[in-house]
Amino acid sequence: MGGADDNMQPDPGMPGMPVPPKTCALAMTTADTGPLTAIKAQMCNVSGSMGALHWYRLSASLPGQTTDVIQVELYDKVGAFAGVAVHTGSFPIDTDPHSCGVCVRALGDKGATGAKEYFASGGTVNVTQVGGNGAAIAATLSNITFTELDTSRNVMSNGCTAVLTGAQISGTVMQVGGTGGGGGGGGGGGGMCSPLVGE
Repeated sequence: MGGADDNMQPDPGMPGMPVPPKTCALAMTTADTGPLTAIKAQMCNVSGSMGALHWYRLSASLPGQTTDVIQVELYDKVGAFAGVAVHTGSFPIDTDPHSCGVCVRALGDKGATGAKEYFASGGTVNVTQVGGNGAAIAATLSNITFTELDTSRNVMSNGCTAVLTGAQISGTVMQVGGTGGGGGGGGGGGGMCSPLVGE
């Protein structure tokens, strides 16, 4: 929803001199979106598991902003799903972008030179439907707070922030990659699914 923080702050390197305003790719606050139709609803293989472990990606565009995308990622036996497969229920999001079992990401201004990726630092995901190929998948997001990631997908200490009050994303699962493994692990991609938000 592209926006900018117009607050000028003193430059610590030059006392008394303001720094340019921070340009942020997502609006600071987005109201509850209501129901959203998934642009991606995929079941992917976890790296090295030979198809025994899976992760799901469920993404949707924010209303009126086709270049602003939110994405839920759910990983078997990681984080909130430690020791078990992904299943329905209400879960707090995991806050480590590299080892999360319940992850929420966002991408603002997708495709533009100023695109920024965000990761949820708080909030809840309620998985109401999930299953194998051809099954329905749905999740409700509540009170999601986002912080900006750098190019290595690490949280930036002074990056942009955003809040999503709520959203309901639903779609039909498409299994990607058959029964083979490959790609990255929990929190970073796997199987033949793209690790990029909304791709």
